[in-house]
Amino acid sequence: MSVELNFGDSLAVLLVDGVEETPYVGATLRMKEAGVEVEVPYMPGFVVPQFDHVAQWFRRMTPPENVLVHTREGNIQLFGCRWNGHADAAGSRVGSGRFSATEALLHDRDGALLEPLTVKTCQSRADGLNRWSRVTAVSSEATRDEERRANALDVRVESPEPIEWRQGDALIRVRATWRFAPREDGYERVHELEDNVVIESEWEQPRPFVDHLVEQRKALHLLVFLFGTALSFREHRVRDESIAARLMGGEIFEHPFVEVISARTIRERAQPIPSKDKLGRPLLVLEELGAEGLAEWASNYDAWERFILPAVSIVGRRHRFAEDIVMSTSMSLEAAGQLLGERPGEAATYHRGRRTTATYVYRCLELLGIRWGDYIHSQVGLAKAIANNYNSVKHADRGSFPDHAETFLIGDVNELVVRLLAVHLTGQADELLGRYREGSELWEIKQRFDAYRIRIADVAGTWQAIPSDAAADGAT
Repeated sequence: MSVELNFGDSLAVLLVDGVEETPYVGATLRMKEAGVEVEVPYMPGFVVPQFDHVAQWFRRMTPPENVLVHTREGNIQLFGCRWNGHADAAGSRVGSGRFSATEALLHDRDGALLEPLTVKTCQSRADGLNRWSRVTAVSSEATRDEERRANALDVRVESPEPIEWRQGDALIRVRATWRFAPREDGYERVHELEDNVVIESEWEQPRPFVDHLVEQRKALHLLVFLFGTALSFREHRVRDESIAARLMGGEIFEHPFVEVISARTIRERAQPIPSKDKLGRPLLVLEELGAEGLAEWASNYDAWERFILPAVSIVGRRHRFAEDIVMSTSMSLEAAGQLLGERPGEAATYHRGRRTTATYVYRCLELLGIRWGDYIHSQVGLAKAIANNYNSVKHADRGSFPDHAETFLIGDVNELVVRLLAVHLTGQADELLGRYREGSELWEIKQRFDAYRIRIADVAGTWQAIPSDAAADGAT
């Protein structure tokens, strides 16, 4: 039987450490924003032999690597346990110690307790998957009478074939799932139907949970770029032959998906869910990317990691300073420019015949071919303005921080550029980037330039105030 845990839950449990002849130990298990934590009371000082082994856990700061937890609802297995602290009271007073788990499997598992958690398949729910994939397992058709009033409703629930692609040795899928749960009390009867999308990873042989998370995170990073907002993992469920549901006689009747709570993603579950407005319009949806685009993104991921990680960390951050945006996105553009190689016209960004930060930024701008309009003089001028702002923020010997309006605008431009570069890495640039070269995102950036009434005026990247009469006429 599976156990359910939610933030704030506290359970009285018994611990089994897997060492022969050591007794079970009473403890309290809590679900916190930092993860699953266990608090163990014990008698220190070897006063009571029952607690000898527990006292050693906390005296040496080495709790058991894996622990079996018995609860009233079922069993939980904790993996990768680590010491969190203890209070070693003297004499007859009770001491207590705390440890937390890297992963908590909310179900029984066959095999030795000391073996690490490995599974073949992992399904994860995350923000944005439903809207980005536009996949559903539910279809319905209403029957109407002669007055066009609905008098019957046929609902069909069936998961369509998943979209799948290879990432190294792993097979990754985007799959629609559904779950039906009738509910009633003395007053009403409700039929609840959940229709959601998961990202699924599968290997031929069981792998550590973190391997599944690494591969799924690559796909979620792409969604962060496409939506331009923070996205979080909300739930993980795993399946393996070692995890079995049994009848009363012990016979296995299925290998279910059961929940894993990971310390690596538990804090994400506590984050606010993005609003519908934030998830309203991704740069591309699943149908436009297809399995080919997702596979291309995955194949480029490792080589482009120095571009992806700084950019996705800032695009996916909820609370940011303008300078943070400039720093992280400019680092990414610098890395991307080095990977792209020489581009036509880049010599205008050289200093004494040598490449500069502006050179690498220019390569990204030239590749995308964005038509900025009159508020940005040229790609060369923009590249130099970005490099100047980045270096002024980064280097203390440059004096004061740049003007805040310039930093805000550079951050806006950089954020759009790194998002479009991420689209480029899917191999879909030629067909799908065109609409963003003169799209609404550019209009929004132009409006910000108009609001601050400044522009990049020349190839040197010089900022210039927009005259009042020009702003009134809509010119830049």
